[in-house]
Amino acid sequence: MSLFPTDMIPNILCRLPVKTLLRFKCVSKPWGSLIDDSHFVKSHLHKSLKTNNSVKLFLDNGAEIDDTAYAVDFDSLNNLVQFPRPFTAEITKYRSRIIGSYNGLLAMYHREEGIALWNPSTRKCHYLPALDEDISMDHDTIPGYNYDNSTILGFGYDNITEDYKVVKMLRSKTQNCFKVTIYSQKSNTWRRIKDCPYDIPINYNDGAYINNAIHWVGDEILSGRNVIFGLHLNTEEYFEVPEGKRSSEDKKCGAYYCEGFSSMNVGVLGGCLYVSRDFSSCPIEDHVNIWVMKEYGVKESWTELLYLSRNQWVTNIFHTRAVGYARDGNKVLLDDGGGQQPAWFNLEDESSHLLCIPGAPQLVSTIIYVESLVSVS
Repeated sequence: MSLFPTDMIPNILCRLPVKTLLRFKCVSKPWGSLIDDSHFVKSHLHKSLKTNNSVKLFLDNGAEIDDTAYAVDFDSLNNLVQFPRPFTAEITKYRSRIIGSYNGLLAMYHREEGIALWNPSTRKCHYLPALDEDISMDHDTIPGYNYDNSTILGFGYDNITEDYKVVKMLRSKTQNCFKVTIYSQKSNTWRRIKDCPYDIPINYNDGAYINNAIHWVGDEILSGRNVIFGLHLNTEEYFEVPEGKRSSEDKKCGAYYCEGFSSMNVGVLGGCLYVSRDFSSCPIEDHVNIWVMKEYGVKESWTELLYLSRNQWVTNIFHTRAVGYARDGNKVLLDDGGGQQPAWFNLEDESSHLLCIPGAPQLVSTIIYVESLVSVS
């Protein structure tokens, strides 16, 4: 009988789930070296992203102090797993939260403890070094549990240098600006870059990563004009993203004029940038609009995804975030990012129902991640 062709082993192994591969590292030294190899890690990640079979929904407890993290399969909402959390979950996300997810890595923030890169699939965690004192001492911090408009965060991947990066903007006590630093996983260091040319007076969500840039909503410092802007992770240049219409095309609320909104945030849904606008000042009914940019950078590609009024929604509608589409594309999971109960919204009949995971906290913020072997350092 001929031996099994060794050149087929990597192709077979890269189709297996992370949990199985971690066990197989103990089979032999060659297998352990193969599974740790960066080329194998990339191949395994590519297959996971292509098949979409290893997508997890992370549930972050928003109602109580909790050292445990929770995750389920996103498609089935089954197979609940619990594991230790790098930082304790606090009662408010402004003290402890996930600030971003990419290629299986989660960036986690704690106001007192710092920032960590965490791979929940391998259970590995890397705590980022502290900022230089000259920057941190000038930080206009806000104590307690209030909304923190003085610390702006984002996490993404520079696909040109193949480097995971964290952006931290700190409002200066002495200057009318945000001082910006960027962390590189490759060098394990923070580096100061040019100040942010925008103010961010309302900070309900962290930066949204897409197209090699992290995006936020802010006001132009000189004019006060409200814009969507990005920071390119390779060139480290700031730029504006063209906006489309700012209210429902057919004025579903019934108001003759409904352009003013209380807050706006951006995110990524189905590989597209989206914007959520909170019209709590509408003269007819409080509501939220979500628009999706079908083609990145093209103003005309903005398309209205949904309209939510307070009366038709089953949980908190304000500061609404779109987490992800169901596999059939007919439903979208929404939450407020702050610890209310997430809910599914049916895009066809506009019905909704709350997300309930037996054994997991119900008042959570959620984020999607893919299981991977990507290293945290």
